[in-house]
Amino acid sequence: THFKLDTFSLEDIGWKSIAINQSDICSMGASPEYYNITLGLPSYFNEVQFRRIINGIKLATDQFGGTLIGGDIIKSEKILISITAIGYLSSSKPPMARSKAIPGENIGVTGNLGNSLAFRMIKESKFINNFSEFHLRPKPKVSEGIYLYQNGIDCCMDISDGLLEDLTKLCEASKVSATVNIDHIPKNSKLKKMFPVESDDIALIGGEDYELLFTFKSLPVEFLNKISIIGKIENSDAKGSVKFIKNGSNYLPKIKPWTHFS
Repeated sequence: THFKLDTFSLEDIGWKSIAINQSDICSMGASPEYYNITLGLPSYFNEVQFRRIINGIKLATDQFGGTLIGGDIIKSEKILISITAIGYLSSSKPPMARSKAIPGENIGVTGNLGNSLAFRMIKESKFINNFSEFHLRPKPKVSEGIYLYQNGIDCCMDISDGLLEDLTKLCEASKVSATVNIDHIPKNSKLKKMFPVESDDIALIGGEDYELLFTFKSLPVEFLNKISIIGKIENSDAKGSVKFIKNGSNYLPKIKPWTHFS
């Protein structure tokens, strides 16, 4: 479901399986520490192929933290990877959570959005490399998550299902609403050039970016220069709602967002 062998190398599969768990951990403000992995492999797999997956896992843990401490290997019809990740908080302060947004706070995001979806939309192989690293080997924002936690931020989650879906979940959990300026959503220049019409929607609904989505009242200037402020948390009667504005008017995406169980 999450990867195809004609697109992903075995090293990519190992890397991404760990990176998305590292992203979950750091979105709560913790540093990744330990991983327990259940690995299901088809009967045609050999030791060389197994070690390629493990090598991808090790590359991600070496770069973003944590140690593989155990697990299990089973036979399965398809490649199956199930990971339990354990993180460490640097203080007794509760972890950041999606349920802690407060009306009046700014909405911030790290990085650019939509790159992973752009990779999946591109048909011409000569352009795929422009976005391949974002989809195949995402880089979890571990240092940024820890920084937010240590600087008093309470509300944060990672963007795995797309900004529209995840911000809606955040608002529902916090019982607030939000307004977002479409023009303030960060997109890289290649995305805007290749998709001049759809780039707003791609950044809005694209999943698997693994950037951080958080709310805040204030942050040090040096960190503000590294993020994008895209909107405000509000206290309206429509709890859990998210309104998007472009050029002063309401904006609705033309691309349907992905949802679980759809």
